[in-house]
Amino acid sequence: MDVHMSVMEGSVGILPRRLMVLEKDLFMARAVLRDNDIPVSD
Repeated sequence: MDVHMSVMEGSVGILPRRLMVLEKDLFMARAVLRDNDIPVSD
């Protein structure tokens, strides 16, 4: 999905990160992110 994005960004960390999960794992993935205070876009 984000091939070579680190080259464009460098190590500044300004671009949002994306995570791909299977549809069946979506609920659990969102719960894990929220439990670790990581913003989740719905």
